Amino acid sequence: MVLRFVGRDETFDIITPWGLIGLVLIDMVSESLIEEAKLECVNMPRYGLTAKKVKQLIGAEGSFTLEKLETFKSRWDDGLKENGNGDFVLDTNVRAKFIAKYVRATTEPFMTARFGEGIIDELFPKYRNKVAELLEEVILEHAYLVMFMTKK
Repeated sequence: MVLRFVGRDETFDIITPWGLIGLVLIDMVSESLIEEAKLECVNMPRYGLTAKKVKQLIGAEGSFTLEKLETFKSRWDDGLKENGNGDFVLDTNVRAKFIAKYVRATTEPFMTARFGEGIIDELFPKYRNKVAELLEEVILEHAYLVMFMTKK
């Protein structure tokens, strides 16, 4: 069996697109754009396992032998084209806008249900700006775990 899923590396400084939404929502509470009570009622748990934890869980469960486990990373903006050298030719704002669009596409129904439609047009420009700031400081990446297992 081959499985691929979103995980995380061993670092503790984890930035995810969805975690970043939480930071923007907290900012919006401090700006009185969102009621604190509404934010406190929202829980979007997303937990990415590390390769070490996956190995422990597979071993403890006992039904499979883990033949191989690899961690791969991809940038949040991997869908954008790069030049032939693998370097980004697009500026930070274009990259941040691209990321904000795909995060909006995957989270807008949830956000609208929790906070109302009026919040969406304020949330995602703020999100885009936060992403642009981060892109100047760090490489924003997803970590994927790919494993090959056989049944015992």
